[in-house]
Amino acid sequence: MIKAIFFDLDGTLINSLPLFIKAYDLALKEQGFTFPKKEVASTCFRKTEAAICQKLNIPDKTKQFKKTYFTGLKRHLKEGKLFNNVLETLNLCVEKQINLAIISFAYRWYVDKMIKRLNLKKYFNPIISFNDVKNPKPNPEAVILACKKLNLQPQHTIVVGDSKSDILMGKAKGCKTVLFYKKGYDLFYDLQTLKESHPDKIVKNFRELKKLILKNKIL
Repeated sequence: MIKAIFFDLDGTLINSLPLFIKAYDLALKEQGFTFPKKEVASTCFRKTEAAICQKLNIPDKTKQFKKTYFTGLKRHLKEGKLFNNVLETLNLCVEKQINLAIISFAYRWYVDKMIKRLNLKKYFNPIISFNDVKNPKPNPEAVILACKKLNLQPQHTIVVGDSKSDILMGKAKGCKTVLFYKKGYDLFYDLQTLKESHPDKIVKNFRELKKLILKNKIL
């Protein structure tokens, strides 16, 4: 029986990967790097600014890289929109008394702004950001924290996310996992690489996820 669903935020609930590409591209270009979108994603997504700068051999520029990246995020924040059928799916979960949580790799300030702007706070408790754990995804610390707050066992929960780190995080504690991979995501991710994390299900839109929830076809 499904008792809780833990959603990633960016790239899962919100069509925000393009705005992250723009923000990272701004910071990369300032340091003299020009990459295609897929390389920006592979270089930067789900990595700390320190790790990115270390990879690019510019660790002394981490502070400036982070500042410019934040500037880009704030500049493009309003471009983030909910995917189609997200609200219908969340409302179905509320109707079925399924607890909802967000587990995000993003910073708390960004998560709070985006949640407020899209009026999502009423659906989610807890909301866990990068700043709320010592060990972010793919470490399962956030899953443990969410389960503790909800007084649930991981085997009664589902992790839904668009990245390998989401799936690995869920599997590490025995959650069922759903990979969200919509049309056009080949610009950001290699599907075969994502499949290597062995998600229990793969969906390309929220209509498919809603059907799985209705039929209880995940747990």
